[in-house]
Amino acid sequence: MSADNPEKPGQEPQDIEAFLAEQERLQALIKSKFTRVLSVMFTDLKGSTTIAEMQGDLVSRQLIMEQNQILLPAIEENHGVFIKSIGDGTLSRFDSAQDAVRAAVRIQQGMDRLNMSGMFKTPVLMRVGIHTGECILEKDDIFGDTVNTASRFESSAGAGEIYLSEDTFNALSDKSEIYCRFIREVELKGKREPYKAYKAFWNAQEVELDKRGGQSAPVEKSTSRWKLVLLVAIPLLIVLALALRHPIKHALGLDEQTRTIEHTIP
Repeated sequence: MSADNPEKPGQEPQDIEAFLAEQERLQALIKSKFTRVLSVMFTDLKGSTTIAEMQGDLVSRQLIMEQNQILLPAIEENHGVFIKSIGDGTLSRFDSAQDAVRAAVRIQQGMDRLNMSGMFKTPVLMRVGIHTGECILEKDDIFGDTVNTASRFESSAGAGEIYLSEDTFNALSDKSEIYCRFIREVELKGKREPYKAYKAFWNAQEVELDKRGGQSAPVEKSTSRWKLVLLVAIPLLIVLALALRHPIKHALGLDEQTRTIEHTIP
């Protein structure tokens, strides 16, 4: 067929522009049908291996059942979708970041009640990580960098903690509902730059304690600098007092009956 004649219907396009236009159309179609912005939650159960070693596989299996009785209702009742179990961990998704954090808080509170019940001899703690971003949905599973990043946040959290990415924190519709704050920067495997990690607090006593005494990172660094100054200054004053044989030593409270220097420093 000559270049002057148009192609007949059903024939493949013969120029690169037509191929690129078709590729762009298909990519847009795939994106609209198979990608969504979601909040992805990973959980990981700590202590199950110890329970299996000390109390046997049947008790370990009972632990997973107890976990699911806490976790599955928390996800479902907060409009989430449980996707799958991964060893001692789980993967879930939520359309709303607020719902994801609500579910995480409820799960941690449920695990706390389980430990208080004394059902298991060894404490069972859970780590939770949440990240929000664009995901690929395929059948009953999800894929993409958002999923990988959520998994990294879960790995960065401590036992009994909930870590959120900055994207998840910014996506919260009501930041006053659940107490969250920036906790530290974390290095995530496979990521070139550190990520800001926010902690969602689920224990009321811990919330009050953090509000009274919790400091942001810059303030903590400032406090450390003051402690360093005191550690240098106090020994110098002692030396000076001894050299002058002046009762400065007693005035500073550094006689044998007072506390040690380490205890004196606030």
